Amino acid sequence: MRHVIVGTAGHIDHGKTALVRALTGIDTDTLPEEKARGVTIDIGFAYWKDHVTFIDVPGHERFVKNMVTGVCSVDLAILVVAADDGPMPQTREHLGILNLLRVERGIIAITKTDLVEEDWVELVAEELRELVSETFLAEAPIVQVSNETGEGIDTLRTLVEEEVAKVGERADSGIFRLPVDRAFSVRGFGTVVTGTVVSGSVKYGSTVDLLPNGQSVRVRGLQTHGRDVGEAVAGARVAMNIAGVDVGDVTRGDLLVQPGHFETTYMIDARLQVLNDASAVKNRARVHLHLGPRGVLARVIVLEGDEIAPGESALVQFRLETPGVAARGDRFVIRRFSPVVTLGGGVVLDAKPPKHRRLRPDVIAAVEQLEADDPEQVLLHYLTRDPYKISWTSDLAAELGVSVDIVSDLLNALVAAGAALCVPGTDGGYVSKDRWGVLCDEVVGLVERHHASYPLQSGMSREALRQVLDLYDSDYLQRVIGAVVADGGLVKEGPALRTATHTVTFGPEEETARESILEALREAGASPPDFDALEAAAGLSEVGPILDAMATRGDLVRLEDTMWFAAEVIADIREKLIRFAKDSGEIGVSDFRDLVGTSRKFAVPLLNFFDAQGVTERKGDVRVLL
Repeated sequence: MRHVIVGTAGHIDHGKTALVRALTGIDTDTLPEEKARGVTIDIGFAYWKDHVTFIDVPGHERFVKNMVTGVCSVDLAILVVAADDGPMPQTREHLGILNLLRVERGIIAITKTDLVEEDWVELVAEELRELVSETFLAEAPIVQVSNETGEGIDTLRTLVEEEVAKVGERADSGIFRLPVDRAFSVRGFGTVVTGTVVSGSVKYGSTVDLLPNGQSVRVRGLQTHGRDVGEAVAGARVAMNIAGVDVGDVTRGDLLVQPGHFETTYMIDARLQVLNDASAVKNRARVHLHLGPRGVLARVIVLEGDEIAPGESALVQFRLETPGVAARGDRFVIRRFSPVVTLGGGVVLDAKPPKHRRLRPDVIAAVEQLEADDPEQVLLHYLTRDPYKISWTSDLAAELGVSVDIVSDLLNALVAAGAALCVPGTDGGYVSKDRWGVLCDEVVGLVERHHASYPLQSGMSREALRQVLDLYDSDYLQRVIGAVVADGGLVKEGPALRTATHTVTFGPEEETARESILEALREAGASPPDFDALEAAAGLSEVGPILDAMATRGDLVRLEDTMWFAAEVIADIREKLIRFAKDSGEIGVSDFRDLVGTSRKFAVPLLNFFDAQGVTERKGDVRVLL
């Protein structure tokens, strides 16, 4: 059966705790200070039915952050207003918070009716109808009760049961996540934490991660409503006994999550709605950001303006001062840094975005994509966000906060629609098909431009391509190159890439230099001139590119990067070497030196070259034919 969380909200001393006690028979004020002061300071819990939990939140303005902790997982809210006071400041603030957190169902309870006349109660009811007219409580039933006389309590209890039955299923990503709202130690058991399972499920004996500190802990006990259970599912209030961490290392707002699906973040993209009665939120405002029970300080970077006026909304990026954990779709509340009052709230669109620049139409358009109701459209945003990066199924699941199976189904649908592509040679690596095509065309275009700029070079190196593209994922580039080569768009030329039609071409000046270099190399035979002599022969100050091009064309052969031989000279030396070795059975360095008329400086590199070519094989101090 679906677990339902019922939460109270309202001003201090309006009877929230007494109302929960009257409905359930349980006193949620358990702290000695609460007993002494008669004021709820921290959130309290009453387990009413097997599938229903009441959460009682503090009403004092100093403890609104604790109130946010309590209502972040509420399915049904009871707004409590005392008849003798009517709506008060925290009534309005709590109502605003409930509305921002998108609580969908609620009841209004007017308490302390025994202290005022019936006409006064009706006036309070009218004032409340006006107050909630533009909120989720616009059509909510209003019940008049007295915790002292019991008037209306049975009616309210019946109404709560009816509303609980109407609560729909929670949206469940399938990935376990539990925000911690309390942590304590129990003698003989160790660390115990409590919270509401936001999504997924957890079993006895499971290993989960504690964020943001990243510790791995083991679940060695589970309780719901005071009973031991083997598994806790989404919506359940849970007490978890965990091993592997001291209670002092766990704080309210920490998260227990399924390993591999959540990371800490210092930036969050969101849609921020400012309350009608709040002040404007200016760019770079410092605020308290409440992500469920976790509160962190953050700067509001307004992406599409300089401020957000009361009642308006805008896309923002929160820059967090300490690490936070969130998932797309999470609700949040922000409060002014000082004085601490609620300003607004909204929904997380991207829990781990890149750093954005303000007032950029392309940035705004990209973030707006994340507001789409279509999950395939949202997933396509992640595939196109970085055109030079492969997106892996597991990483996409973590970014979206959903299971790998869900992401796989979405990716298959995008592939079938021609919007995504599984990168060749990968298992679970995807890109936008459009971006893949653009990158393939860009690689071919860069090689073509390289040919135009450097006609004497055989092609463009892979490293040069990577640097021009500023592509840090070299594996991605190799896969793009492989696909382009397979399609015939490029040809591998040793370590370089060229187009299928490219040939090294010499201009008039380079052709004259080429002929002069060849003539010098032919005349020198097996004792070729050095680089400076070749420059002099060519009549140019820089002959390196021409020598490279000649080597590519097969005009010459380079040895040890410092020696150049004419190709026909190498062929002549090879014939002499083979004849001598056949006649004599072997050839030494001295014999070879005398045979081709050169010095040891050139003889040894030449013999090494022929060894590498498979003409000869070295055996001790001599070579024999292969």
